[in-house]
Amino acid sequence: MKLSDFSDGYYGYCCTSELDGKEFILSQCFTEGTKGVGDAIRKMSDQIRDIPTIAFRYSMLLTGMELEMKGMRLTAKAPPSSAIVKKDFGIRKGMSKKKTHLAFELLINLTKLYIAEGETHVR
Repeated sequence: MKLSDFSDGYYGYCCTSELDGKEFILSQCFTEGTKGVGDAIRKMSDQIRDIPTIAFRYSMLLTGMELEMKGMRLTAKAPPSSAIVKKDFGIRKGMSKKKTHLAFELLINLTKLYIAEGETHVR
């Protein structure tokens, strides 16, 4: 599968998955739709290229969201992981932690495809 299979033709990307037996559409989780997904993918690929430890941050955010779904918090002083992901990547507010987690996972997988295809130069 190639990333172009997910493109809307305007440098925006969308993919679907399944959550609790219902269709989950990634672009509907972003405030700017498919354009927001494309912007987030390009932002993540730029960060991966420029910041050597960013992959660790992404894995900690995923772990933090998994713990939040179980009712735990990593720290009481910092915002929840799901709030950080929503703010940093343009994901809609008001979504459940489960949906935010799945959206972030799909975003990471699309970014991996984007980097594997060598399209980080496309703006």
